[in-house]
Order: sequence, then C-alpha cells, then structure tokens
Amino acid sequence: MPLTPGAQIGVYQIVGLIGAGGMGEVYRARDTRLNRDVAIKILPALFAADADRVARFQREAQMLASLNHPHIAHIYGLEEAQGTRALVLELVDGPTLADRISEGPMPLVDALPIARQIAEALETAHEHGIIHRDLKPANIKLTADGNVKVLDFGLAKALDAGATRSDLGSMSNSPTITSPALGTHAGVILGTAAYMSPEQAKGKPVDKRSDIWAFGCVLFEMLTGTRAFQGDDVSETMASILKSEPDWKALPADVPSTMRTLVQRCLAKDRGQRISDISIARFLLAELANPDSAGALSSGSRTATPRPPLWTRVATHTTAGLVGAALVGTAVWFAVHALLPTARVSRLQITPSGAAALSIDGFTRDLAMTPDGSRIVYAGANGATLFVRALDQIDATPLTGLGAASGPFISPNGQWIGFVDGRTALKKVAITGGPAVPIGLLDGALLSASWSPDDTIVYATLNPTTGLQVIPAGGGEATVLTRPNRARGEADHLWPEVLPGGHAVLFTITSVNGGLDQAQIAVLDLRTRTETVLIRGGSDAHYAASGHLIYAAAGSLRAVGFDLTHLAIIGTPVPVVPQVAITGQGGADVAIGTDGTLAYAAGVAALRSLVWVDRQGHETPLSLPPRAYNYPRLAPDGSRFAVGIADQDFDIWLGDTTRTALTRITFDPGIDNYPVWAPDGRRIFFSSMRAGTLNLFVQAADGTGDVSRLTESPNAQYSTSVSPDGTRLIFTQTTPKTGADVMQLRLDMAHPIVP
Repeated sequence: MPLTPGAQIGVYQIVGLIGAGGMGEVYRARDTRLNRDVAIKILPALFAADADRVARFQREAQMLASLNHPHIAHIYGLEEAQGTRALVLELVDGPTLADRISEGPMPLVDALPIARQIAEALETAHEHGIIHRDLKPANIKLTADGNVKVLDFGLAKALDAGATRSDLGSMSNSPTITSPALGTHAGVILGTAAYMSPEQAKGKPVDKRSDIWAFGCVLFEMLTGTRAFQGDDVSETMASILKSEPDWKALPADVPSTMRTLVQRCLAKDRGQRISDISIARFLLAELANPDSAGALSSGSRTATPRPPLWTRVATHTTAGLVGAALVGTAVWFAVHALLPTARVSRLQITPSGAAALSIDGFTRDLAMTPDGSRIVYAGANGATLFVRALDQIDATPLTGLGAASGPFISPNGQWIGFVDGRTALKKVAITGGPAVPIGLLDGALLSASWSPDDTIVYATLNPTTGLQVIPAGGGEATVLTRPNRARGEADHLWPEVLPGGHAVLFTITSVNGGLDQAQIAVLDLRTRTETVLIRGGSDAHYAASGHLIYAAAGSLRAVGFDLTHLAIIGTPVPVVPQVAITGQGGADVAIGTDGTLAYAAGVAALRSLVWVDRQGHETPLSLPPRAYNYPRLAPDGSRFAVGIADQDFDIWLGDTTRTALTRITFDPGIDNYPVWAPDGRRIFFSSMRAGTLNLFVQAADGTGDVSRLTESPNAQYSTSVSPDGTRLIFTQTTPKTGADVMQLRLDMAHPIVP
C-alpha cells in the first residue's frame, strides 16, 4: 500500500511520492534527526518478505554504501517499520537525463561534460568491484549547478539476490527486469530492456563491459534523441539488441569521428571487441573536451584531429601462460586502436605443458624477469622447480635440486635468482644452474623480495609485526625497515620493489578493516626513512623505465606517471591489462624489463576446480565454477566440506555432496582461511587477519552466532587440525627466532599454548 504524507519510517517522515518502478516506490522524506531531506526507496513486498534475500541484500548494500564519489548518489542506510523495509538514499533534486533528452538531441558541447561525469562514476564503482547493471538516462540526475549524480548503483543485483522463478510473473512486465533466466542462478537477467547488453539479454553472467554497453546506449541517446535499440515490447527490444545495429546515420554530422567510434566500440555485441574499461571512454571524452588537445573539438568545425603516437616503441612478450600487454598509456591505444594512431606492439602467448607449465600458487609472486628483458624465470607445475626461459628460445630450462622453490626474484646484474625454499628458507642460485646458496631463515612465509643494487635484499613475509626487512644477499642478520602502524589501521607492509639507484622502496600497505580496495601503495625513502602514500586502492607497484608505475587494482593492471627524483605521482592512472593473476594479498604475477618488456600471467590467481575422489582414485568434478579455492577440508561425516576462496574477500565457504552451490560463512574484510572441523562437525576453527595478525578463531559451522577469538599473538598462526577428542587445536606458528613451529592450543577456558 502506498505511503501517505506524514507516515513515519524510523526517524524519516514521508513528504510525498517521487516515483515508482520495478525496483520499488521512491518517496521524498524528512530526516527528523539530522533535519535534511532524503529519498526513501520502499522495497517490493515479494522481496521484503524473504528473510534470506533481505540478509543478502543487507550485505550487498553495505558494499554499495562504501562508494564515495561526487557523481554517485550515496546510500545512507536501511530502515524497517511495521513490516516495511526501505533503503535511505541521498536525495538529488533536478531533472533526470531522460527528462533532458525528451527535449531533443543534445549539442556535443553539452553532452561531453555529462558523459565524462557518468564515466568517472562508473570507473570508481568498477574499481570497487561494483557493476551498475541498470544504467539508463532515468537513473542519472542533473543538478542545477551542472553536476551529474548516478542513482541506484548495484541495486539491480542486490534486489535480485535469492530471486525465484515465481518472481518472474510479477516483474516481467516491469521496465526493469529482475528475474532468473532459465530458472537457475547460472544466468540472471538484470536491467532495463532498452539498455541491456547482449549478454544480459541472454541471461549470461555480466561484468563491467555490460555497463560500458549501457553507457554507449546513453551516449547514442544523448546525441540523437532516440534510443539505440527500440521495440514495441520487451521481447522486440531484446531481439533488436541481439540482431540489429543502431541507426548510425542518426548521429549528427558534426559529431567527430573519434566520438562516433567510441559509441560504436561501446556497443560492440561481442564483448571481446567492446571497450574493456570505462576509463578509456573517460580519457577520450576528456581529450575531446580539452581545447588544448590535438584531438579536441574545434569551436567552429567540430572536427577531430589525429594525435601523434605517445610511444615510439613498445614491445611486450609472454611466457608459460603469460600474455604480453602494451605498457602504460598504450592500453588506451590498443583497446580502441581505431580511434587514434598507435605504436607498434608485439604480443605473444606461450603455454608450455607438463612439468614446464606455470604454477600459480596464489600466495607468492611466481614470475620474474631479468633486468634486460631477455629471460623469464617462473615456478613450475610441480611446485618444486624453477624454470628459466630465454625469450628467443623455444624451450624452458629447469633448475633442479632447489627443494620446494617458489617466489623467484633476480639480482640487478641478472646473474642470480633469489627464491624461498619451503616458504621460510631464503636462498639464491646462479641463473645458469648449480647448487643453492643459503642466505637466511625468515621469520614467516615469504611473500616477495627485491634485490637492491647495494647487494642487499628487501623482503616481506606474512608476519605482520615486521613489515619490510632487509638482509645481505651474501647472508647475515636481517634488519627491520618498517612496521605496520595499527593506529592507522595498517595490517602489513608487502610487495617491496627497490627503485633504480637503491635509494627508495615501493611497497604496499594492506588494511586491517578492508580488502584490497583499501590497500595503499607507498614509497619508503631510505635516505630519510620517511614513508609517503602514493596511490590508494592499488597494490604491488613496479617501476617502468619509461617513468611510470605499473600496479594492480581491481583485478587489472593500471599505470600512472612517476617522478623518480621527487618520488611523486604525475597525472591520472590509465588501464594497461584488463585481467591479471592477483594473489589474495594483492600481489600480481607481473614482471617488467628495463627495455619495456612486460610479462604477466593472465586471469585470476590460482583458478582451480573442486573434485571428489573416491578410495579407488576415481575423480568426479563438482558442479561449481573455477575459483581461487584454497585448503578444502572434509567434515568428520564426509558429507560436507569447508574451503577458503581467495578471489574476492578471502573468506571461508561451505559445500556438500548434494548441492551445486557454496554458502559463505565468514564476512570480515580481513583474510579468513585454513578451516578445520571440530570432531562433532558443529564448529569450524580457522585463521584470520581480522585483528591485524593471523590468529586463531572459531565459529559455528552453520554460520550462526558470533565469531570467537582464541589467541592474541604477534605471531602468524595457521590452523591445521583438531585432536580426535576435540581438546586440542594443532597449528603452525612462525616467529622471528625459530621460524615455523608446530604448536597446540588447549580448547578449555584458559586456552594455554604449548609447543
């Protein structure tokens, strides 16, 4: 039943109805506590009555509320009163973009700043892993001061969580479609028909390229005053999306060729041919609007002038499943190469098999390159061999007798390979092979290291009490360079890279209370011992000789200019590679040579499948998608399993033999992993960094109740098993003095720990 003016929801008093649609009714309301006007979105009754969907929606809304951008309307909170559930949103006064388009086509000088602001909002959301899914002119507000506010970010997905087939009848006639395709959650149709991408219309999984399609639809509509895809009903509109092309002749004659191609690339039906990152569109729109740009609009003719190439030479290579990509800003040029002239780029892919295949463990960095860019060093498939492959050779050469070798890094002269044996024993070996030479025993599992020109090695372990450390390459005592500042919410200091000259070190600061989107890239000046944050929302930075930093962000590689003398960022980041293998701690399997050669492992870190194996060795794959699974553990009765997944927030999930879906049971933004079952199957013990250091915790196996902390230690602790009588938890602990030790925790009230 519609709400009447004066009705109360929590502290919010209804003023009047703003509008209604498939996502619910929207009211103007007064916040009586803060004396401000807000928008109240009343959730549909079929949604609000489903407790499971509401719980999932609340978790989704928490993520959406983390978005903070001037062109994104904020989510303030959730309210419930007398069975009515509502979302409290920022109230944005002014017409929608749909209202403005209804007046006719927009001049390009008016359309450009609006389009650029929309692109900036999408870019921020995508960097946080959030897809809009329902971008359209009606969801874009224009304020009196010329500011753009994009509404309803991610709500299509949030409201759909847990939908059933019975929902289809009540929603199929809505302008916004929110329903399971084919009756399963394998494909979900989310969005408004006229702005759906082909993959959405087919009910296939979506990614940020679906938002880019919708952005192209909005651009077309702004410039022409008509929709790119039309039909008398939803079915005809979807058919037009799948089979027809927009009327490109409808674009005004004064629209520059760069803008035309941008719209066409946004609306490529094959998403593999579509622009892969909205930052490309944002960059080109800014160039068109910039009067000093060679590609900008001229005030009279409104034509585009070609820009000269930014690079005279860019060459890239790949190996062992490593796909090359152009360095730095050239990602813009090869992604939309029809728009502007490009430099010549060489891209190679090599996928060796058998023992010489690349092994990605999702923990350390598995790839290194000699400084001259001539050779790649990587971890082999059996997890105990390093391979060296010259880029002018066909076969890779194994380096044997190194133990459980991983985490390779290379000396500045290219003659030595540093690595870790068994996670904690730091060693080196000649790149031509030979016996391994010990360097030192680490205080925790090695994540990465960088060899300095002064023949010292800067490294980071999974022991968060020490941050960055340095040790002589010839062996000796380690010295602590940095320690995480808990008062500032720092969890650890990881992924060091010594800058040219050896006077400074790039590193990553991870957050106690957030995932990788809260990570920061910083630089330590070794001369003054001062730390400076350079980039927020990124990790694992590498220096390119062109004067740029290449770093990981939201599963991709980005680049930004860098002043090596003043240790300062220059300009705005641009995309380089859309998807690379990234560990749960933010490390990217990427290597760069001083000649401009870039090698990387494509895809998601440690992508694995789960398989049941019977006692005769017969394997039966589970009907679950490949993900970054870690440490699966069977319940005592053999019917369930717990597994860590490191591709998003590094949490613990549960599955069983009868279902084709997993249930997430931990939700803290810190790392949760290493699950082990209590003998009665009612509790799960695990290690978590939610308090800053990897300590031991326990919670009910069904995910209910509170999580209990069992230990408070400065040392990293990895749960491994519970004794059959349920009285002791066995775990591994790493300390600076003794390295890794096996310990036991008594599961009584005192929780004593003994070796």
